[in-house]
Amino acid sequence: MATGVGLLGAVGVGLVVTAGAASAADERIDLRASRSFTAGGNPGSASVVVERREKGCISVRTGLAIRLASGMNSGQVRVETLSRGQWRPIVVSDGGGSTVVTERTAPDRSTLCNRQTAVGRYRVSFADGTPSGSVTLIGQVFNGRGQSLGSESASARINGVKPTPTKKSPSPTKKATPSPVATEEPVAPFDDPAKSPLAAGVPIPPSNSDSGGFLGMSGLVMIGGLGLVAVGAGLIVFLVRQLRSDRGGGGSTAEARRHSAAADGGAPETQIMFLPPMRPAAGPGADQPTAILPRVED
Repeated sequence: MATGVGLLGAVGVGLVVTAGAASAADERIDLRASRSFTAGGNPGSASVVVERREKGCISVRTGLAIRLASGMNSGQVRVETLSRGQWRPIVVSDGGGSTVVTERTAPDRSTLCNRQTAVGRYRVSFADGTPSGSVTLIGQVFNGRGQSLGSESASARINGVKPTPTKKSPSPTKKATPSPVATEEPVAPFDDPAKSPLAAGVPIPPSNSDSGGFLGMSGLVMIGGLGLVAVGAGLIVFLVRQLRSDRGGGGSTAEARRHSAAADGGAPETQIMFLPPMRPAAGPGADQPTAILPRVED
């Protein structure tokens, strides 16, 4: 008989975990419950099975307790029971020690006699936002006077919100001291950018107070060169003027002499050209005297 009830419970509930039966002197108690529950999802099942093993009849009641994980509370648990073929919600209260308990309910067969079995069926759901963790479901059985006949437990997993790990405040780190950065001294701008040494492409002469600055030795050399050039130019001008005066004076004297001779009626002065004596090529006779030929004017 117990074997048949176990097979029926396995088929009706689905994936369940069966706790070991708790044997009393007169009753056998068993708990079948789902292995996992999803927060905000479909409810899971739990069944409390009690079997009468002795002669005589008793009245039984069943209940369900749930030991919650850290971060869970009774307001996140909802339990329903099957009564006369219909599911109805039942009250869930705080049982202390992170445990919630349901009110005691009578199964469809509330009176058990020898070799008879009663099953209290429950549906358990967890509200959305319930943290993940492991819970323990406890099936309880009581007699008509409220005395405990025994209990059985099973563990289940809640797939809910993962708890946020506490972030440790980072230890203060020493800030690296920035190394000093060499800054360039600002250069005074020129009044006229076109006269800037960079714009003209002329290297800036080094400033040296001992050498007299830019007008030191270089200035003296430049002034001496200009003086020599001026002296040379003056000499050239003087020579050119002297040559022109000599040419102009000689020509005017010869022309005056020619005009004075013509005015007196005399023949113009002729210049005498002396030629060297010429020897005959051959033959006897004395040497010919030197001939004096008059100069013919142009």
